[in-house]
Amino acid sequence: MKTDIFEDMACMIGCDTFDLPYRGREVREEIRRQSPLPYPREQLEKFSHYVFGVDYAVIMGTLERK
Repeated sequence: MKTDIFEDMACMIGCDTFDLPYRGREVREEIRRQSPLPYPREQLEKFSHYVFGVDYAVIMGTLERK
């Protein structure tokens, strides 16, 4: 089971963890491909706030509309 979305996503995108907020489009595409993400809800919330500055539910709502 995956344990750290920050490290895993950085590896999938091909960047460092601190670059994730600057690679939002790629992160959104990866989230769309992997949905639902196999991480604890608390970690998803922290990740979403770090990368996008919004709640995880907002990101999922945006992805569902597209």
